[in-house]
Amino acid sequence: MKIFGKTYFESKNVADEKQPASGDPMRKLIKPQQQIIITKEDQATLKSAIISAESIEYPNRWALYRVYKRIDFDAHLTGAVAQRKNLTLARKFIVSKDDVINEELTKMLQTKWFIDFIDLSLDSLFWGYSLIQFGNLTKDQFESIELVPRLYVKQEFHIVVDTPSALKGIDYLSGQYKRWCIGVGKSRDLGLYAKVASLVLWKQGAMAAWSNYQQLFGTPFRIGKTNVRDEVTRANMELMLRDMGQAFYAIIDPDDTIEVIETKNSDAFHVFQQMISTCNSEISKLILGQTGTMDEKSFVGSAEVMERVLLGFRERDEAFICNVLNYQLIPLLESHGIIFNGFTIEVDDSEDIELSESIKIDSEIMKYFDVDESYILEKYGVPVTKKELPVDNGVKKVKNSLDEYYS
Repeated sequence: MKIFGKTYFESKNVADEKQPASGDPMRKLIKPQQQIIITKEDQATLKSAIISAESIEYPNRWALYRVYKRIDFDAHLTGAVAQRKNLTLARKFIVSKDDVINEELTKMLQTKWFIDFIDLSLDSLFWGYSLIQFGNLTKDQFESIELVPRLYVKQEFHIVVDTPSALKGIDYLSGQYKRWCIGVGKSRDLGLYAKVASLVLWKQGAMAAWSNYQQLFGTPFRIGKTNVRDEVTRANMELMLRDMGQAFYAIIDPDDTIEVIETKNSDAFHVFQQMISTCNSEISKLILGQTGTMDEKSFVGSAEVMERVLLGFRERDEAFICNVLNYQLIPLLESHGIIFNGFTIEVDDSEDIELSESIKIDSEIMKYFDVDESYILEKYGVPVTKKELPVDNGVKKVKNSLDEYYS
């Protein structure tokens, strides 16, 4: 059962829906789906979009998501978001209770649908509230995990509408829908993109201005002077100038003057470069809490501090995801017959020790105790066999002499 998408859903089990007669065809909820068109946005557009999205009685996020769609193409922002999400996506999740791991349920988490669910849940940190729907369940596996397009979700009223401007729709917390949908995030949270958007827009403006500056002053300006009024002759000159390259050109009379005034500073490009660098730095701070893991230049000491800050963000995101998994996903799974019996989903912290530190610890242990070969194979993936120690020839001679003396 889906609340949105190409597949149909049954309305007979949903509250507030008219009961269809036996044999009536199933129907779609959202039709037709509208596309978000990326347009040129500015700071005034962003301000207006936020006001519209935060409206108490008539919230509408169409304009806001259009801005989000545009800034989501920024390379630096994409890298920062991916870096933060990967901190959690790369972690291993287990099902345990009182330090006892449920191997069967843990194996269920090592599937594509579970990773997709975490991925979409983390998106709520940046885009705001995310309504996630589950596909059909087969052998403890969901066929698909999909995001209900945010344009059609009015989370303040927990409904899905058929058009972005509608205020009435299907309550996804009622009837059977609540067994197939999970809303992640706070209903009025606009996500980190609401804060990042202005920085990206300023950055894109600076890059556009830099591009214009490069076109105007980066290549020579060509001027063709002629007092010939013959249209064919002037057309031939224009064709010649046009074919000489992509730089600007003009055809004027000998007495006419074109003056291009450039700033006297030889490093005028720094105006644009500093603006872009500043925006990138602020974006990194908003998403990652620091700049060291995104910038090339960083001192060792400060880099270590920044790494600890980043790990703090990881711990916070992990706590957020674990709350979603234990208080929202587990109840949904149990409604489908996958019982946890008090077990919870948590992050496996057993691999947090760095490999180099682990090797040092194991080396010290091996000085005083015998270590099983299977332990080395399982932990480091290196097959080992017991090493035969070489026999010292001097010791062997002494031993033979003693044997002859006492024989």
